[in-house]
Amino acid sequence: MSVAFRPVDGDTLEALLAFSTDEPVAWIGADRYRAESATGNYRPEWSWLALRDGHPVGRALWWGGADATAPSTLDDLLIAPGSSDPDERREIAAGLIAAGAAAFGSLPEWIVDVAVDWHTDDAAVAAVRWRTEAARAAGLGRMTERVSVALEQPGAPATGSVSTPALRFRGGDDAEFVDLFARVAVGSLDAHTLASVAELGSRGAAADDLAFYRSLPGSRDGWRIALDAEGLVVGFVIATRTAYDAAVSSIGVLPQHRGRGIVDGLLAEAVRVHAAAGAPRVVGTTDATNTPMRRAFERAGFVVTKRRIVFEP
Repeated sequence: MSVAFRPVDGDTLEALLAFSTDEPVAWIGADRYRAESATGNYRPEWSWLALRDGHPVGRALWWGGADATAPSTLDDLLIAPGSSDPDERREIAAGLIAAGAAAFGSLPEWIVDVAVDWHTDDAAVAAVRWRTEAARAAGLGRMTERVSVALEQPGAPATGSVSTPALRFRGGDDAEFVDLFARVAVGSLDAHTLASVAELGSRGAAADDLAFYRSLPGSRDGWRIALDAEGLVVGFVIATRTAYDAAVSSIGVLPQHRGRGIVDGLLAEAVRVHAAAGAPRVVGTTDATNTPMRRAFERAGFVVTKRRIVFEP
């Protein structure tokens, strides 16, 4: 029997909220959904059900900013436990994603949060596998594994000793940051940056980055350009916010200055900015394959909290 896909309404909201899973992946509970619906981050038109003969067999929850006209991420997709066949799960999930994309006029990225050690958990591996197949079937063919990190109590004295070069910091206008975004893309280890440059060119990708970082909450004062002792610009850091936490949203060292420990000074500045504002926690993410950035976070006292699978077009 065919499956129908449609956004939730008053008659189907409880069915949407009744979904749960025992798969080892993050999912959205009813309380969080209701709380974020009040802020406009979840909306009925972004919350979809898959129905077979009128019975819910899958759901998808897209998330967006409170002022957004379309969602930016798919961060919850669950299939009813009765749909145990991998092919069926893939088809239902891909159908939900495609139906949502047609309605929104875009194909948002799909984020699946898993445990730090998910690679050694057979159930987690299976959960990621069928989602990967569904993502590809729906047109989300690029998969990146990212590491999420956090630093608790950023204002506390550092426990380790990291030697950083002497840097001073200043602000910069949008044009200067676009130029820096384009310059640090050379030799980047970040998968999203590489894909954006391949699609849009370095200047187009930089302009896209600017629009994204301008859309984040947090103060523009946290965008800092770093200069070394000779007054040369060596990199930048954007210390702003996600929807939930203070964050190291972007960080970059110009290619000719890499290998000098600049990144440690940039991270220290981001932590200082957030500590001065009284943030109890600072978060960041980097690709699992970006070993230099992961080590820099570790040196700065950040700990890994989870891994994030990101599916993109």
